[in-house]
Amino acid sequence: MLLILKIVCLCCLIAIIAQDFRERSVYAWLFICVGILLSLFYFFETSTFMYLLNIGINIGTLIIILSILHLYAIFKIGQPLSQVLGLGDILFFIVIAVGFPIPIFYVLFSFSLIFGLFLFLLLKPKLKEKNVPLAGLQALFFTLILSLNWTFKFTNLYMY
Repeated sequence: MLLILKIVCLCCLIAIIAQDFRERSVYAWLFICVGILLSLFYFFETSTFMYLLNIGINIGTLIIILSILHLYAIFKIGQPLSQVLGLGDILFFIVIAVGFPIPIFYVLFSFSLIFGLFLFLLLKPKLKEKNVPLAGLQALFFTLILSLNWTFKFTNLYMY
């Protein structure tokens, strides 16, 4: 059963990649599906208290990051946050915040953004649209990380 849920999770991540690159929009139910699955994988690996505490801290961290980004967008770029960052990108941030413990979330979140930046810079000349498909790039990162980790058991993503 766990294997089937992992396959469904990877399929939803691949669908996010495809939709974000093709249409620059993603169905909300894909984010919900991945969020539920990742949070279930994490929930069954830890205690309820630690799960809720870690999720709360991760969401609080995202609120701080998005607040700073909002202020930067208004004062430095002169645009509202909705013009700088898509709703799908924010939803994907939330999805990974509910799926991992604090230190793993910080590391994976940071590296997924760095991965997305470098990959976008490589693909930019070939893309029709010049805006960043951030949710798709992060979904690609998580597809690679999760599939490799689930296949080769490099580390337990839920222990810290």
